[in-house]
Amino acid sequence: LSPSESPSKLPSDSPTLNPSDSPTAGLPDGGTLVSSIIDSDSSISYFGCNSVSRSSASVDGTLEKFHCDRTNLNDVPAGQIFSAPYVQATIAKKVRIYAGDAGTGLDPIGVMLEGRINPEAQWEEIGSGDLEYSNNNARNERSSALYVESTYEIGDVNYTYAEVNFPSNNKVYSDYKVSFSATRNYGSSRLQFAELEIPGLLLPPPPTPPPTLSPSESPTKSPTAHPTPAPTPYPTAAVADSAQAVNTVLYPGSVQSFGCSRTVRAGDAISPTTEKFFCDHLDMPTTPDGYWVDGLIISPAHGKLSVAKDLRLYTHNNCVNCDCVEYLLEGRVDATSAWEEIGSGDFPWKEASICRNVRGLPINSTFESGDTDRCYDSVGYPSHSTPYLDYKYTCLRTRGKHRYHQLGRIELAGFILG
Repeated sequence: LSPSESPSKLPSDSPTLNPSDSPTAGLPDGGTLVSSIIDSDSSISYFGCNSVSRSSASVDGTLEKFHCDRTNLNDVPAGQIFSAPYVQATIAKKVRIYAGDAGTGLDPIGVMLEGRINPEAQWEEIGSGDLEYSNNNARNERSSALYVESTYEIGDVNYTYAEVNFPSNNKVYSDYKVSFSATRNYGSSRLQFAELEIPGLLLPPPPTPPPTLSPSESPTKSPTAHPTPAPTPYPTAAVADSAQAVNTVLYPGSVQSFGCSRTVRAGDAISPTTEKFFCDHLDMPTTPDGYWVDGLIISPAHGKLSVAKDLRLYTHNNCVNCDCVEYLLEGRVDATSAWEEIGSGDFPWKEASICRNVRGLPINSTFESGDTDRCYDSVGYPSHSTPYLDYKYTCLRTRGKHRYHQLGRIELAGFILG
């Protein structure tokens, strides 16, 4: 699908599907269109294969490939079942498949998508169709270090993929079954592909904040969660009159990650958009209770001392269990000094539902407040007045003991000293 075929569907302006793009869909308000409503959180099983290799690679966001052995099973549909480990209502609008690195004869060419509301329910067909690849003979390099950068509207144009659309589907499901009826070479004993996406609508979680609140109103950012966002609640924070109040003291700046086997877009952790930072904990040690610890060391480009007042964390686009829920914030006056704690503890969203941000949207915040058109949480430091040059943000726990830690943006509202 090319953007020109859906010109009115701009992610920044229409986070809930424009009715003109799908007149029969009648999609609910408040959802977020995402590149895939399934991800590595899902419980994954397979069928129609004697055996599989790298089952989770089909949704890991990279070009590492999924392999299915179909010896003597050519007349049997093969595929995967994805079950979310947490309550997540979704509406599927497409299936998108990225080709693997082996011969074209191993490519799936026919797909059917089914959904169900829970594991006890019957499967219901959403739609089916033929997979026509963007470049019929081109192969995608196999690599767990090459990431697929797609949107709801369009797949990653750097790679060969095919998709089938279901524009009239408006049914809500939580589990999905993807079946492939055949490979390009009907007699092939193998089926392979690099990545599977189900672009669609990610609906808000059940009403833990009141259901009348929309994501654009930042549902978990209630007064009790943000008791001190404005400058007036800081009577003890003796800050020089010449200090400049800013929405974040961190950007622009250099970013160094730690505790990650690999990171993607580390600089986007502080950039003024919801493009996400990604940390993979593969092969990294855990705490005794099974959590990974990682974080970021940030050296602001202004090179001046600053006083932190409000730490804000914006959500990324999909993986709820990849959110950080317990943190430590530290500062130091120069590169040779010891780190000193500014604050630590739980984010208020630890036990609450939280909406998601579409990737790549601009963030327009102030010293007093985060961007109320985006989904975020914050922790204030009303009495803190110690200036620091560099900052160290440590995520002590993600919501789901997840292999990945992801976020949309970190802001540290405060004062830059003259």
